[in-house]
Formats: sequence, structure tokens, C-alpha cells
Amino acid sequence: MLKRKSLKTMTGVYVAVEEMGPEFKGTLTRKDVRTRVEAQLRTAGIRLIKEKEAARLPGEPYLYVNLAALPLKSKTFACRIDLEVHQLVALVHDPKGGHAITWEQGMLTVGGMEVITKHLDELVFEFICDYLAMHPGV
Repeated sequence: MLKRKSLKTMTGVYVAVEEMGPEFKGTLTRKDVRTRVEAQLRTAGIRLIKEKEAARLPGEPYLYVNLAALPLKSKTFACRIDLEVHQLVALVHDPKGGHAITWEQGMLTVGGMEVITKHLDELVFEFICDYLAMHPGV
């Protein structure tokens, strides 16, 4: 699987979380999401790196997390959750290249914050499984 193989050269993970929309106000923050994702990666033995270090690594890789929600009723949302690994890539006809998604998982869910965070955790677990499959010594 190509997307799994794209994780092989990564020596750690920088987590970039998209700004949270106003619909999450008072329920879930960007910091909450970053802390939750990083805790799972750390528990799995995956090295966390800072943004500046990621920018110096080959491919400048980072794990991008985005939650976009539509309020349905009080404390219930339709939410799209996406996890993506972005890395520098080059095309045969354009060796300058740029960032592209090399691994991704996402889902659409409906429910309260407990449902949304449960599904976020499931996606992070999928990333961890793929990362560890490419780094058996971690």
C-alpha cells in the first residue's frame, strides 16, 4: 500500500491542527485536539517533533488534523474528521515539487463531543498502526 509506505522515511511526527470553527466554542479547542493526538502518539512510542524540526527533515512531513462541524441541535454535530500526512513530493516533469497528501484517513460522524473524540481516536489509531508497520523497531 503506497500510502503506508510513504511513512517509512519519517523519523517523528509533528502534529498540525487546523483552527477550530466557532461551532466548537465551549466544547473542544485546538489545544485539546493537539494534546489528545500527541498523547496517543507518545503512548505508541512515536517521537513527537516541533514544527521547526519537521521543516528541516527530508520531505518536511507533518500530520494534519482537521475537524469541521455543523451544529444540528444542542451539543450535537455533523462532523467531518480528517487526518493527513503532508510531505514534499516532486513530479517527474517538475522536480521542484511541493507538499502533497501522502497518507489520509477521514470520516463523517454525527453526535456529541464524546462521539467525535471517539472517532478522532480511531483515526489516530489507524495512523499509529500504519506508522508502526513501517517502523517495527519503535
